[in-house]
Amino acid sequence: GYRHVDTALGYANQEGVGRALKALALPRDEYFVTGKVQGGLNATATTAALELSLQQLQLTHVDLMLLHWPAVGAEGRQAQWKALEAWAKKGGAKAIGVSHYCRRHLDDVLAVATLPIAYNQVQFHVGMGRENTSELHDRAYMKSKGVVYAAYSSLCGPCPNGGHAELISGPLVSAIGAQHGKSGAQVSLRWVVQQGIPVIPKASSLQYLREDFDLF
Repeated sequence: GYRHVDTALGYANQEGVGRALKALALPRDEYFVTGKVQGGLNATATTAALELSLQQLQLTHVDLMLLHWPAVGAEGRQAQWKALEAWAKKGGAKAIGVSHYCRRHLDDVLAVATLPIAYNQVQFHVGMGRENTSELHDRAYMKSKGVVYAAYSSLCGPCPNGGHAELISGPLVSAIGAQHGKSGAQVSLRWVVQQGIPVIPKASSLQYLREDFDLF
């Protein structure tokens, strides 16, 4: 199975994830846990949310902790980042980052950051290509600042207009996959990975796990 668990306080599943992780017969350094806390909290509430995350996950630290979305206003974003940094420096996380941040949001944090912004998790999938010049510009900017640009919803769930399965079994990706002996979902994920962007698809069956591992 996967050795990376991506979770969040807002998903309301960390207690179950924590029980599963505790039951693993694996040393802690052999699996990777990402957590997220709500954006827009003040410093005190941010610290409390971070501590609650560790408590629910039954861990002494996470490998990566993210601010789930940007707070309103530069001062709010900076205050929350400072709280995250202080918590990480005490051992709560090996690395820290953000989610749903654009260039402007990132600049606000960079102005006060004393730890690297390791990661920015954003929605990215087939259909968000070259015509979306602002998105591509942000990707290049993130890279220039040493921030890993990572994709969620690479199989597009949800997608607009009822297209939640379009990138799994839709005609475009299915036709491409048929030429290479791959599934439509594999085509969608490979398209993202070929651009140097990490993907974090969930899987509900052993078959899907095997497909995700077999992208190459």
